[in-house]
Order: sequence, then structure tokens, then C-alpha cells
Amino acid sequence: MDHTQRLIELERRRRHAARLLEAGVAQAEVARRVGTTRSSVSRWERRRQEGGEEALKRPKHFGRPRRLSDAQCEELIAQLKIGALAAGFATELWTLPRIRTLIEQRFAVKLTEPSVWRLLRALGWSVQRPTGQARQRDEKAIRTWKARRWPAKKIAARQGRIIVFIDESGLSERPCRARTWAPRGETPVLQYSFSWKQLSVIAGVSFWRFYFRLYGGTIRTPQVIEFLKALQATIGKKLLIIWDRLQVHRSKLVHQHVEAQRGAIALEFLPAYAPELNPVEYIWGYLKQHAMPNFCARDLGHLAHRARGHLRSMQRRSTLVCAFWRQAQLF
Repeated sequence: MDHTQRLIELERRRRHAARLLEAGVAQAEVARRVGTTRSSVSRWERRRQEGGEEALKRPKHFGRPRRLSDAQCEELIAQLKIGALAAGFATELWTLPRIRTLIEQRFAVKLTEPSVWRLLRALGWSVQRPTGQARQRDEKAIRTWKARRWPAKKIAARQGRIIVFIDESGLSERPCRARTWAPRGETPVLQYSFSWKQLSVIAGVSFWRFYFRLYGGTIRTPQVIEFLKALQATIGKKLLIIWDRLQVHRSKLVHQHVEAQRGAIALEFLPAYAPELNPVEYIWGYLKQHAMPNFCARDLGHLAHRARGHLRSMQRRSTLVCAFWRQAQLF
């Protein structure tokens, strides 16, 4: 809903409130019906009593008219969606100077950067941090997997298999830095041990909970097999493991272990370069960005203790597991 639509909606609510008050409805009940506060209803009523029905109309806008027509604004949005590379810039980042240049080149209209900022805000655009995406992605293969392979796996689940998505991640003594409050102009400093030592964590998530294990160093084939055995012992049912095409997942020893289970474990691989389909990816995002941001570990033992505590706490929150599945958009 743009600014004009919001003003129209507010005017409609004010008029509706006025009709209810004239009908003798109490202010508290009017506030409940129109979805506002009692103080707002009281203020609207005072305005109506002082200025009549005209006082309930939405305010008129003053100032300069927009330099671009509605058609030009639509064309601008279309060009922005095509991308900065297509417009001749070196990268895909849209900055105010670049958009200002684009407007001047296409519409022969010169705007200041603050004017460009206000225009973009009015058109529903905002400054956002872009996410990375591999050029090697095959969007058609990803759509096919979601449309065909994933529904087939849900049928397998109804046949007695428990679906478990698996993924690995790394934690280091260097903190995942997030924003924090500090005096203006004084950049806060996090002091930590600069070490290349790493703690690895592997996790598997089912529809109702997730499981994890921590390891020092890199996760290799023995650790993956050990985790699969732990899942079998904990869940106690046939498993359908869904994971990416990491070399360790496709190793000979892993396949030999799976074959030795005589059907107790089945494997399915995600499309290449599609981590967003794995709910476990969002476990890592929550752990690093919400549970442990700015955490400066003294050593790997301290890091492992804190990570294990947060992961166990996350395990007990079923709403989090639901949120991870929603983010993967598999339903």
C-alpha cells in the first residue's frame, strides 16, 4: 500500500468512526471496530466538532509536483529490475548516483541524490543488503526438483521413512560480527584471538526437531557415517537423507555404509548451488546472526561450550524448527 492509498484508508476509517459515534456507539467500541486507539477516536471527534466533515478529509499535498510522470516511473522501475549491468554499469549494485545517471540519460531529467532517494521510497523501494548467488545455478533444475522430486519424497515419508535434511557448517574463534550500539563516530572494536582453528558442526532436521554434533577440525567421511549411525539410533525408523552434493556425501565409504543398512537409509541429493532449499541452512543463520553474534571465544573449548548450549536451547523451541522449514519454502 503506497502513501496515497494509506491516506485514503485513514480517511475512510475516520468517516466510519464518525458515523458510529453519531449512532451512539462508545468511543472504546468505535476504536475496536475501526482498528485504532481510543485516543485517536477522541481526537478525530474533536476535529469533526470543530471543523465539520471537511476536517475528516485527507490532507492535501503541497510542494513541487513529481518530475517524472507515472509512465516514466513505471519505465524506471522496469529498468531497475533488469539490472545495473544491463544499463552499462560495472556491477549489479544500484546506488543513488547510478540511478540519478540513469534517470538523466533516459528521461533528460536532472535530480539531486536526495530527490532520487525520496522518489525511490515513494515507489516502494528501499536500501537492502544483497545476498550472494552462484552463477552456476540451474534455475530450471531447481524448479523441477521442487515440483517433482520433493513431492515424491513426501510420499516416501508416508511410507514409513523419516525425512532428514543434513548440512555442515564451521565456527571459528573469530566472531560473526553484527551491528551494535556505540557513540556516534566511535566504531566499536571486538578483540578476539586471530586463529585459523575451526570447530565444525553437522546437523539434521526432521519435520519436528533437529539433531547435531560438534567436531574439532573439518568434517570428513568418518564423522558423516558416525552422525548417520547416531540418527538411526535416536530416531529408530527408516530414514530418507536429503543433502547437497558435497564430495564427502558422495564418497565411496558413505555409499557402502548406506548399502550395508539394507534399505534402512535412502539418499536424495539437492540440486547444485541451491542451499536455500535446505532447512538446516537457516539453523546456521540463526545460530550465527541471532544466538552468537559478536561472541568472542577464549579458545575452541569455550566456543564449543557456547555453541552446544545455544544449539540445545534451539532444539527445545519447536517454533524455530517450523520457521526453518518455512524459510526453505518447501510447502
